[in-house]
Amino acid sequence: MRKGPKRPGFKFKNTKGIEYEVLFYKPNKKVYDHAVGLCHDPDEKDPKILIDPYQTDQGELNTAIHEFAHAFFWDKSETDVVAFANAVSRFLYNECKWRKSRPPAKTTKKKKSAKKRKKT
Repeated sequence: MRKGPKRPGFKFKNTKGIEYEVLFYKPNKKVYDHAVGLCHDPDEKDPKILIDPYQTDQGELNTAIHEFAHAFFWDKSETDVVAFANAVSRFLYNECKWRKSRPPAKTTKKKKSAKKRKKT
């Protein structure tokens, strides 16, 4: 579980003016089976999109596109949304070489250890 204060999610409005918040949280597998993403019904109060952050870059990209498609095209079938997300994510990942940017790794300087003195 992530420690520290909750980071505000990305917010956007779909073409019908419904505001969504996007959060990187793994959907509850007891409720949503083994889903890696979830888009709440636009008729719910404060709808959200949940994206499992424990995926590969390509998986996370595909899930984001998939759930955004639901937010904009709620009436489309799951088959249509899957086909759309798969095509767009394959194009961005394989053809455009999209990769998730990450902050540079922190480097730590090794402390020089004092040489042990021989006892005489």
